[in-house]
Amino acid sequence: MSTDGNRIFSLDVMRGITIVGMIVFNTCSGYHYAQLYHAPWIGFTLADTAFPFFVFIMGMTTWLSLRKYDFRPTGRVLRRIAVRAVGLILVCWAFDLLGSLLFTLDSGGDILSIFSEMRFTGVLVRLGVCYGVCALAALYINYKRFPYVIAALLLGYFILLLCGHGFDRTPDNILGIVDRALLGESHMCNDMGIDPEGILSTIPAIAHTMLGFWMAAMCLPRQDKKESLSPLLSGGGGGRLFFYGSLLLLSGFLLSGACPVSKKIWSPTFVMITSGAASLLLGVLIEILDVRQRGVRVGKFFSVFGANPLFLYLLSEGILWPLMLIKVNEQSLWDYLFRSIFVPLFGEQGGDLAFALVNVFFCWLVGFILYRRKIFVRL
Repeated sequence: MSTDGNRIFSLDVMRGITIVGMIVFNTCSGYHYAQLYHAPWIGFTLADTAFPFFVFIMGMTTWLSLRKYDFRPTGRVLRRIAVRAVGLILVCWAFDLLGSLLFTLDSGGDILSIFSEMRFTGVLVRLGVCYGVCALAALYINYKRFPYVIAALLLGYFILLLCGHGFDRTPDNILGIVDRALLGESHMCNDMGIDPEGILSTIPAIAHTMLGFWMAAMCLPRQDKKESLSPLLSGGGGGRLFFYGSLLLLSGFLLSGACPVSKKIWSPTFVMITSGAASLLLGVLIEILDVRQRGVRVGKFFSVFGANPLFLYLLSEGILWPLMLIKVNEQSLWDYLFRSIFVPLFGEQGGDLAFALVNVFFCWLVGFILYRRKIFVRL
């Protein structure tokens, strides 16, 4: 059996797969294959699955972490939730400020401008908010009522989108209006006046996290932390993942005619489709890795990323900074290496993917060293 206490090998592998995906999709020299680019607005590509998969998995792991405390809102539990939620937000801001500082110093700009143009939103900020709200809800609301809360959040958000031009990529979009009013244009990622990790679009992302939590509740028994998680692997849990995943996936596609699928606004159908796909993928991994014990070596490659996911994600972003800052023949080292090595060998699109995979393997090497030394950076 591939479980260890409250850990599930297949869940670690899936988390690692999502981080690898995020690294590949974000390491772009401008020539990605179409499916490795995010959809510009309405639509769906492979690149649009990584972040929502991670959000869904975070919901599941929130169940695993809180079940150890029997979902009781003790002072210790509340402090742990607050530290992690706030920590994710602060790490995001500190990382963004560091990057802005380096590029500002390189360009000879005003250092103080990094604060006036500091982005308040971001991937880790959204993760922190979603985790915090979901974890608190789990302590004060019975998980059996989660479907009603999730449905209310998604339905309310859909009505908001309909009434507020939410599906239009224009400055009149209610999402952009709220972000500009509360954040200010200088503190947001401006995509036609809309921030893809903005305030209102965090509402369905919270529902997304709660959906992952509820899925774990359906698949895992409410048991003491010392007991094994083998019931998930031995039959019932895996079957429920396939059932609920198929139901969510089918429902999302059927409703997409009335509610377009879009990652940029995190539409309700986007939540349903990606949650359904994540459930099916996890069900397949459980069947292959945990039940049949096949492909374990390949799984261990991804589990290295799953052991230190957010640290390696930030590392993959940070190691690109010197490649962009160092100049060779009046061009960035990144562009020089891409044009002189990867394009001649693989072409522009193939070279772009190869360049991204080099980043993946470098991060894996760092992660493997940490894994072997049992160093786990918790964010």
